[in-house]
Amino acid sequence: MKWNVMKRMIMLILPALLVLSLLPAAAFAADESSQVEVRLKAGSKTVKIDGKASTVEAPYVSAGTTMVPLKVITNAFGAGLKLENGNVLTLTYNDRKVILTFGSKTVKINGAAKTVAVAPIVVKGSTMVPLRVIVEAFGAKISVDSATKETVIIGVRAQTSGQGGTSIDSDYGKTKVGDSYYGWTLNYPAGLVQVIQSDNGDFVKWADTADTSKVAAQVNVIIENVGDDKLTSEEQRDVLYAYYDEDEITVDKRTITVNGHTFEKQITYTKDTKMYYEYRGIQNGDHYYIVIAGLKGTDKSVLNSYQALLNSFTPSYSETDKTIKNITKVKDGYITFNDKDYGLTVKLPADWYSDSVESTPTYVNGTDVLAYSFSSIVAGDTLENWATRREARIREDIISENLRNFATTTQKIKDGQAIILSYEYTYGGNTWFTYHEVMFISGSYRYSIDYGYPSSSATKSNAVFKQALASLDVDTAFVEKSFGQVEDEFDLMDRSIRVTKRSTTNGYSIEVPSYWQGLQNNFNKDEVVYTYGSGEMAIFESEASAADLTASMREFVSEPDQVAEGYTIKDSSTITINGKTARKIVLYTSKPEDDLPNTQTLIAFDTSGGSVVFIFSLYDVHATSSNTKIINDTIQSIRFN
Repeated sequence: MKWNVMKRMIMLILPALLVLSLLPAAAFAADESSQVEVRLKAGSKTVKIDGKASTVEAPYVSAGTTMVPLKVITNAFGAGLKLENGNVLTLTYNDRKVILTFGSKTVKINGAAKTVAVAPIVVKGSTMVPLRVIVEAFGAKISVDSATKETVIIGVRAQTSGQGGTSIDSDYGKTKVGDSYYGWTLNYPAGLVQVIQSDNGDFVKWADTADTSKVAAQVNVIIENVGDDKLTSEEQRDVLYAYYDEDEITVDKRTITVNGHTFEKQITYTKDTKMYYEYRGIQNGDHYYIVIAGLKGTDKSVLNSYQALLNSFTPSYSETDKTIKNITKVKDGYITFNDKDYGLTVKLPADWYSDSVESTPTYVNGTDVLAYSFSSIVAGDTLENWATRREARIREDIISENLRNFATTTQKIKDGQAIILSYEYTYGGNTWFTYHEVMFISGSYRYSIDYGYPSSSATKSNAVFKQALASLDVDTAFVEKSFGQVEDEFDLMDRSIRVTKRSTTNGYSIEVPSYWQGLQNNFNKDEVVYTYGSGEMAIFESEASAADLTASMREFVSEPDQVAEGYTIKDSSTITINGKTARKIVLYTSKPEDDLPNTQTLIAFDTSGGSVVFIFSLYDVHATSSNTKIINDTIQSIRFN
C-alpha cells in the first residue's frame, strides 16, 4: 500500500528515505579503560561489558552470522556513529571507517567492499548488525568460552569517540512517537522503520522494508485539514474510502470507542497484494487523523497483532511526556525543505508543501508560490543583462495596463550578489499579484528563485519572502558537479524564427513560431494543437462549410450560457490569404467561467468535404502588440496547394 496516498498528498514525498525511527533500550555503562571484553550469547538478552551486565534485544544467528544490537558495539568500543539518508550507518573507530546500509549485504571497510550473509535490520526497535565483520575491522578477537558457551570479544576502546556519538538511540527512555505540531501520539511501531515522511509531516509511514514491492507490514499516520465543522460518521468513512487502492474491498466497518476516543474503523483486503488493512479515523478540531496498519495474511485475524499499537493512538501530544519521541518536521512554525537532487535548501512556514507536479523545486501554500530553477551561463552574459532582458520580456508579454511598480534592487544572499526584479501584474479587475524574481550567477550557472503572492497579502507574504531569502542556500558545488549543459529555452529565444509545417492530407502549409509547443503536432491528423503561453492554436477538419460555421457561431453566442459568459462576435467577414478565400470570425469572451477573458480568431477554408478551421486564441492580459503581430503573421503564412 498505498501509493495513491502519495498522489493524494500534494507534492508531498521526498525521493530519498528520511530519518530512521528506532526503539530505544536500556543505557550501557562501559568501563573507560583501554581494553574491553564483551560477553554475549545467542538467544540471551544479557550482555556483559567488562563484567557489567545489561539487558538488550537478544542476539541471534542467521545464515551462520551472529547478529547483535548495534549499541553493544558502539558502547563497548566507543565507536562513533552517524546515520545518513535514513538508511546508511557509518561507524568510526580510530582510523577505521565501517559503512553498513539497511537492506544491503555489502559492508565497506575504509572503502573496501566486503559481502556479508545478512544485512542490517531493525528487530523490535533495535538495530541488529553482523558482529564479526565489524569487530574484526576494529582489530578485536572473537572466541567462544567452552564452559559458558558465550561469544567473547576482546578489543580496545577507541582513542576518541569519533563523530556522531556512540549510540543511534539518542532518545533514551522513549517508547512512543508523536508530532507536536499536528498533535498526535502513537506507540513505536515495533520492528518497522520510518521510510517516508511528507514535507510538513502530515503523512508518515513505517514499513518492514523501503522496497515498496516487498512490503509485508506497514503503519501509516495521515492528517487532513477538514475545517471546523464536525464530520458525520458517513463523511468520516468517505475520507477513509479516498485512501483505498483500486482493488481494495471492505470486509468490516464499524464505529468503535478506545480509551474514551471514538473512531471510525474499517478493515479491508487487497486482492493484488494480499494485504489486510485496518483504518481508524478520528476528528479533533479541524484535523482528521487517519491511522492505517497493513499486514500480509490469509485472513483479517493477521491484524490482531497490531491492535495494541492501534489502540495506543491518540489525537493529542503532551510536551511533558518524556517517553514521546517528537518526529515533527515543524520547528518554530517553519519547515526546512532540502531538495538534494537540485542542491536547494530553504525554510518556509509550516503550511507550505512541495508541488510534485513541477519538474524543478516548487513550493506553495494557499496563496503564495516559490519556484527555483537554474541554467547554464551563455558566454559573455552578465547578471545585469539577464535582469534587463527579463524585464523586457515581461513587458513584451503582458499589456502595460496590467503591469505596475517595476523595481530592481541588489541584495547579498548566502550564494553571492543577487538582483531582485519586482513587479505587480493583474489578469484583470482589482486583483493584483506581486512577483519577486531573484537572480544570481555562480560558477557556470545562473540561478533564479521566483516568489509570487496576491498583493493584498503583501505585508504577510513579504515577510515570508524575506525570511525565505535569508534561509535560501544553493549547493552550487553540487550543481557544478552533477549537471552539464542546461539550456534556458526562453530567455535568449529568437521569436522571429518560424518552422514550416505541412499537411499532405489537407493540402496546406503554415509557418509556426519555433517557440510554440506542439501538444498534438501531426498535421496529417484530424486535429493539431499548439500552445504558446499567451494562448493556443488549434487546427481541425469540419464537415460543415465555412458559411455554416459562421451561422453556427451566431447561434452559439446567443445561447443563455454563452451570454452569461460574455460571448460576442467582434468580426465576421470574408478574407483572402495568399490567394485562398476564407471566412474570418473573431469571437470575444469577456467573463468565461473557467478561463481568462480572451479573443479567438477563427479562419475557415472551404474544402471538398467541408472545411479546414484554424483557431488562434489570445488572452487579454497577453494581447500586446508583439503577441498580436506574431499571431497575425502566422495567419498570413497559411498557404493551400
